[in-house]
Amino acid sequence: MRVPRIRVPLTYFRRPGPLVLVSIAYLALVSGLMIWRGISVSPDYLLLIVVPVAVLSGRFLGFLRDWVPFVALFLGYEALRGIAPKAGFPRHYGVVIRMDRAMFGGTDPSQWLQAQLGSWHWLAVACTVIYFCHFVIPIGVGLVLWLVDRVQFLRFTVALLAMSFAAFVVFVVMPVAPPWLAGHHHLLPGVHSLIALPSAVSPFYQQLDPDVAAAFPSLHAAYPLLAALALWPVTRRGAVAAFAWSAAVWFSVVYLGQHYVTDVLGGIAFAAVTWLIVTKILAPRVPALQRAPRPPVRGAADPAGRDATVPASPEKTSAPG
Repeated sequence: MRVPRIRVPLTYFRRPGPLVLVSIAYLALVSGLMIWRGISVSPDYLLLIVVPVAVLSGRFLGFLRDWVPFVALFLGYEALRGIAPKAGFPRHYGVVIRMDRAMFGGTDPSQWLQAQLGSWHWLAVACTVIYFCHFVIPIGVGLVLWLVDRVQFLRFTVALLAMSFAAFVVFVVMPVAPPWLAGHHHLLPGVHSLIALPSAVSPFYQQLDPDVAAAFPSLHAAYPLLAALALWPVTRRGAVAAFAWSAAVWFSVVYLGQHYVTDVLGGIAFAAVTWLIVTKILAPRVPALQRAPRPPVRGAADPAGRDATVPASPEKTSAPG
């Protein structure tokens, strides 16, 4: 007996729902393979990775129009970060250590977590994977928004870039050393970088001078929260998942010795304030960030009880004269 073959037309996968699911699964698979093989998941690689999704969507030219400038600016921001160490401002150690200890009754969170959980290798590996998804989450959320709501995608990318460049200014004028570096200088005994997996960066990143004193504000903490805020009007379940991921990131960066709790709170504040500025102040003034008004629905009544698609009277709609 011959089993009938079920053929799914290509147009099915171009519908927003199936395409989003396919895109998320594909991005998660490729990112997981890269992390497993020790390859850094950076924006330049991610741009190439999501090209097949753009082709499948049937909007490849639109993808180039929307994504190439975004990724170019993103990479430009990463290149600018090499300027911060050369600016000559002194690194800050003590102020953030004192702030964290003041919040936790004299105990440093990274120091306490590593003393209690530092021997749990599996936890260090899990937190490292979360830490390495720093660029995966904003690119992935941006892809989802681009597929279902281009205006929300533009708002998200504007907010992401504005927040990143604002944080860059802070990195230059007030460089804050991470906990692991404070531990290296015996200011936080017992605190180390617990990054548990290797990661080879792309040729682009090999040319950059990384800024190790860029702990405050924590963009690792800010990016997933900004993604959650952008998802909230589009998909509540997706936003809740992004909020949960944000909490996992906040724990991971403190446990791994990469950020203080003060840095995390700074990142949260940067994300919330930037999103409010973009949505409440910038969007109403920039046409590209505004949604087109919906056409009237035939048969819908206005408050006066008239059909919205039928003129109230010939005199009010006819040309003068």
